[in-house]
Amino acid sequence: MPTPEDLEPPAPADPFEGLVLDDDFIESAQYSEGSARARGLAAKWKREPPGDTSFRPAPGRPRRKFPWQPVLMVCVAAALVAALLNAKGIHSWASRKLDNGAAAPAAAPSLEAPETALPTAPPTTPAVTALASVAHPFAGSPAETWPEGAKAIVVPKAHTVGSYDTADVAAYLRATRSLLIDSNLDPKVLAGGYPSAALALVDPRETSTVASLKKSLAHSTKAWDATDLFSRFNPDQAVIDGSVIKVKGEMTYRGDGSGGLAIHADYTFVYPLRPGPHPDVTVPGSAPTSAAPASWRLAGDDTDVARSIVRRIIDVDIPDPAHFVHTRGTLWLHKLDHFTGNTACGLANGWINPQFPDAADPGDGGEPSASGPAIDPYDRSKLPEMGAPGTCAPTSRT
Repeated sequence: MPTPEDLEPPAPADPFEGLVLDDDFIESAQYSEGSARARGLAAKWKREPPGDTSFRPAPGRPRRKFPWQPVLMVCVAAALVAALLNAKGIHSWASRKLDNGAAAPAAAPSLEAPETALPTAPPTTPAVTALASVAHPFAGSPAETWPEGAKAIVVPKAHTVGSYDTADVAAYLRATRSLLIDSNLDPKVLAGGYPSAALALVDPRETSTVASLKKSLAHSTKAWDATDLFSRFNPDQAVIDGSVIKVKGEMTYRGDGSGGLAIHADYTFVYPLRPGPHPDVTVPGSAPTSAAPASWRLAGDDTDVARSIVRRIIDVDIPDPAHFVHTRGTLWLHKLDHFTGNTACGLANGWINPQFPDAADPGDGGEPSASGPAIDPYDRSKLPEMGAPGTCAPTSRT
């Protein structure tokens, strides 16, 4: 009996049975199925047609080029208009370029670096001695290229000395720097104001020194003149011209041999000055009670400019607290030395008394006149001799 399988019709023959697809056939195929993402997008766009696609180029069409010619024409026109408006400037520029033989404008003098050691010779004398003016108060002076103001007072790198560690030494070096700034660069002090900040740096336990300094500010004598430590100008006599003061010098330190610290500061300050209302005032007197900063008190229409040069040498001690009673953070004034170029001789009135070209000679009132060999106040290679009290030496230049 036939089985069910025998009753089923035979399966149709497979047309691809025995077909072999070689490499040539595969490479010559004209159709390749899209990726899954392409098929998915095609189905989505069939249901939801995309929006505006005008920004895309149509298939088979070249991308439209941006019209650059009109933009170029606008730029050229703008350049021509600018040239017409500044024809004089373009002519001057072209003349400078074409005239290779023309002298270049003089460059401003570059500032010298602060000293790291005393020089071995005085500064060279300028080939042409220029006169000082309001616009150029340091013209013809070696100080023209010196550093300016407080930034010229640079403290050396600190290290342990005696009983003081690196941090302590650095703090006392900064205190000495502050003493120099507060005594010689503070506009209020320069105009005769009371030097409270500078006095606060002196150890109050040094009662004799503090009392002498305060007494000199109230009434100076040849034994203790306020200018021994402070740079001060009587605002009736002289005012600072502008705000720039030239400074050059150095600061060093060492151990004092007894566990303490000794600091040595040697700086020269150059003050440009204009006459005050009464430039010939040299009468001793106390400081004004309400003096304005020097830079605010310019003197009328008088254009005379003079310079006073102060070489100031200060030695301070910070004793070993294990052996001496000392107020931490303050200084002992061990020695004060100074030499001033362009100040009246023999006066101890608490002021620097500069002489101006058109002012009366302060020596005409019976004060001593300068005598002896001339001293170059800019020469930092040697210390000028101070001479006996009441005398002074002439200066070779100011």
